[in-house]
Amino acid sequence: MKKIYLTAAALAVLFNSYAQSTNDSSAFKSRKLKIEEINLISSYYDQDGDHASVTGGLGSEKLTDLANVIDVKLTFYDKKYRKHNFDLSCGIDQYTSASSDKIDLQANSSASHADTRVYPAFDWSVENEKKGRTSGIGLSYSTEYDYSSVGGNINFSKKRKIEMVNSLQNSNVL
Repeated sequence: MKKIYLTAAALAVLFNSYAQSTNDSSAFKSRKLKIEEINLISSYYDQDGDHASVTGGLGSEKLTDLANVIDVKLTFYDKKYRKHNFDLSCGIDQYTSASSDKIDLQANSSASHADTRVYPAFDWSVENEKKGRTSGIGLSYSTEYDYSSVGGNINFSKKRKIEMVNSLQNSNVL
């Protein structure tokens, strides 16, 4: 967890110093990295019941899930007046449950009790507001005690004008 915080802090310092750097170009006015929005999201789920499938219909079906996510969106404009968007997020889920591990009697496993999942993500996009084009990349990671996964994405979009036709003008309304 310490590595995630250190990485996020290093990225923030790097982007901040890049955004504040100045060049000899008189037409360019430097702009600082700006916080667009910060979202804090939390959820809590609780379930209780009897007749758990793990123990052959005996025992509790108690389950709890507590999830917290922080999402920070940063922007700055470069020399060519392109808008750079950075989206940094990190989520942590803590859950407890009666697992379904023992449903398969051939498997040598036991019911789980609790686990924590951590899932940071980073997205970067560059928007040319004059041309209406946006392109970007992103990376994500998720880990629990028994598995981890890495994800990535590449995106591109182009805005275009759409002419809206008022259908009421072309129809007879009584």
